[in-house]
Amino acid sequence: MERILTLNIGATRLALAEFEVRPGRVPALLRYTFGELPEGAAESPDTFSVELEQALRGMMAAAGIRPGRIHVALSGQMAFPRFVKVLAEDDAKMREQIQFEVEQNVPFPLSEAIWDDALVGQPDAGEQHVMIVAARSDLVKAVAKGLLNAGCEPELVDVAPVALYNAVRFNYPEAEGCTLVVDIGARCTNLVFVEQDRIFYRTIPVAGHTITVEIAKQFGLSLEDAETFKCTQGLVAQGGAFAVDDPDVDRLSKVIRNVMTRLNAEVTRSIAFYRSQQEGSAPVRVLLSGASAQLPYMQNFFEEKLQVEADFLNPFQAVGYPTDVDADQFGRDAFSLPVLVGLALRRGLTCPVEISLVSPEIVARKTFRKRIPFFAIAAAGLIVLMGIWLAYVGMLGGLYGRQEREVRSQLSAYNSLKADYDDAAKQADEAKTLADAYGALLAQRDKWRGIVRAVDGAIPTGLWVTKLAATRTGDVLSGVSLSVSVWKDLERGLSDPGKTIDETVIANLAEAKAGDAAVFAPDNIVLDRKESRGKIEPTQTEWMTAFDITANLFGVEKPKKTTSRRSRGR
Repeated sequence: MERILTLNIGATRLALAEFEVRPGRVPALLRYTFGELPEGAAESPDTFSVELEQALRGMMAAAGIRPGRIHVALSGQMAFPRFVKVLAEDDAKMREQIQFEVEQNVPFPLSEAIWDDALVGQPDAGEQHVMIVAARSDLVKAVAKGLLNAGCEPELVDVAPVALYNAVRFNYPEAEGCTLVVDIGARCTNLVFVEQDRIFYRTIPVAGHTITVEIAKQFGLSLEDAETFKCTQGLVAQGGAFAVDDPDVDRLSKVIRNVMTRLNAEVTRSIAFYRSQQEGSAPVRVLLSGASAQLPYMQNFFEEKLQVEADFLNPFQAVGYPTDVDADQFGRDAFSLPVLVGLALRRGLTCPVEISLVSPEIVARKTFRKRIPFFAIAAAGLIVLMGIWLAYVGMLGGLYGRQEREVRSQLSAYNSLKADYDDAAKQADEAKTLADAYGALLAQRDKWRGIVRAVDGAIPTGLWVTKLAATRTGDVLSGVSLSVSVWKDLERGLSDPGKTIDETVIANLAEAKAGDAAVFAPDNIVLDRKESRGKIEPTQTEWMTAFDITANLFGVEKPKKTTSRRSRGR
């Protein structure tokens, strides 16, 4: 059996009920009870959660109700309603207009408020009626804290007038025209206008406690004695020559009528406002609820004043209730149960008007709780996967054990072969090292042979080389150094036009090639010669010219000039 708890929080009175609920089915009342709160408890959110927790625990224990998920209704005095009109446009633009109306109309900072809204009725002349309800966040959080501490999980926070509206719409589906619900509680009276799919309500601070205070004042009684006097002897005096044999009761009835006349004045003003500002219709019937509505002749009073049919609200016309209860007591208590029925309808059924002032913390808690079944399924799946994995690992362990034994036997055979292979690899490495050395020598020989050929090709016939030597940078061959001589009478004929004999040789060396590649870097060919009177010249004798040349190979830095030396002619 699925169940839901409903709680109506008044200024000083609590009403708690437990319903059996099923999706798409009408809820059925199982049990109910009432409790009390200290005077002014809701005015101090810091202590209200404690007062609510203690009262709720006592009520559940007395009625045998187990903690569970709960729907809560705040009294009309605890929430601020506002009915506005916005242009009937797309949802995004309507949300912007509603947000603006909230900012303009909620009488306390939005940072301290929890609010919700509901579209009321169908668009009319391009306008949409909207109901906005706001409550102080510290009060809502205190309510949630008290419920949680008592072991109850709050699913939604409604307001009593809206829950009344849903209860009337469900139990009186055939009602036509405008119905006015007058819910007379202890500290306030809720006036709820029910007209098809339209809702409007006001909360009036004239109710049962007002009657008790006036009786205490007129009769000089304490509030406790005045309350007892009202409940045992009270009735609403009728107009005209109405009188009661007992003078005290007659006087009492007139005191009660005076207070009800004040309430009726507020009812009349509310009807006028509803008709003028909300474009509603005049009520064609009145439904009475609330503990104070039980006073005798209350029905007659409203029929007389409003000139319409008045009846008592029966919240169990379409809702089930226990058959083994005391009929008389249940009949009296039923006046205080319509809000609880309206809250129960929110579970499993779609109601005409649905709002919820649940704090963000409770929303997050509900979201997490909804995910718990998925976490459980995931955990169960994980356990199954772990079992499958362990079985798989065990199977693989046996397979790998057999394979390991086979591999070890093969490995021992391979190890003996590996030793032979290592010896052969070592011999191969030694042979390769020796071959590389021979190859390097051959490459050097071939390189030097190419250099010699290049030098030989660069020396014109008739000149002779007296010295040819290799130059090195470290262990690397970097170029050549050569000494060249020529007979004086042959020098002019062997030189290129416009050049001296040494310039001719240098130019030839710069153009020398080995295959298709140049041998010497043109910028790295240097003539070594002596300086005479500030000029650098080849060594000259009467019959011979001699000069030294250093030529670097490509990729080698330009050699530094050395001091010239004279070559002795032969």
